[in-house]
Amino acid sequence: MKILIIGAGKMGEAILKAWLLKKFSFKINISVSEVNTRRRGIIKNRYSQLSIHKDIPISWKGDLVLIAVKPQTFNNMAESFHSKKIDTKIVLSIMAGISLDKLKKLVCLETTYVRAMPNLASSKGKGVTGVYSNKIGNLNNKNKVQILLEALGSVFWLKNELQFDPLTAISGSGPAYFFLIFLILKNTAKSFGFTDRIASDLILNTAEGAVEIFKENSNLEKLIEDVASPGGTTEAALEVLMKNKPNLISILNKAILTANKRSKKLGKNAKRL
Repeated sequence: MKILIIGAGKMGEAILKAWLLKKFSFKINISVSEVNTRRRGIIKNRYSQLSIHKDIPISWKGDLVLIAVKPQTFNNMAESFHSKKIDTKIVLSIMAGISLDKLKKLVCLETTYVRAMPNLASSKGKGVTGVYSNKIGNLNNKNKVQILLEALGSVFWLKNELQFDPLTAISGSGPAYFFLIFLILKNTAKSFGFTDRIASDLILNTAEGAVEIFKENSNLEKLIEDVASPGGTTEAALEVLMKNKPNLISILNKAILTANKRSKKLGKNAKRL
């Protein structure tokens, strides 16, 4: 499978690395286009076996083009993209806020367009990627996209593009919510006299254990009940979290709704590009 990656920033490189490490049932041939001189140098040093370009290669022909640049960056290079006479079966975009209709107008190719939104953990193969295409074409194209994105972690096909906003607010921003809770727990543990290393291990192992239990039982209310025995320490802590106003539920709900609203606003701004 012949692939061209346009943009090798943090997420572009994370995807590149995941695809190179994954043992696919088919061979992949990846080329990279990166306009930033510093980033291009880094990519050349790390992946010397690949074909690395400053500009999009002229008359490039292959199976998939991944667009992994900022919307404003691609908007500036779109005209150049047309003149390069690219021939690809699939255009896969991870540009935030750029709808499929906008993408088609920018790229101007008769091909299959797919939009995806991976998150930070994709670099570890534990990511969450939402994906959508209103015209995926044949089943073979969909299977190829599915297999490639599974190298990043879990893949969820969305019903429509409107779901990208809540997806961004939950799984896109989600790691930061957990990191904040981890930070609070870690700092509190250190205030009790635990070393930085032990405090980190306490939080990490507690989180990993909770995740494993959640995998086996998705009834979260029951799981909370199992930990919070009547009159115990957990019940006392939960009373503080849940009974004070605003409580933890209302604060988190407001935070996620705010992130969702911001995602919509960014999408509207992207449409003006």
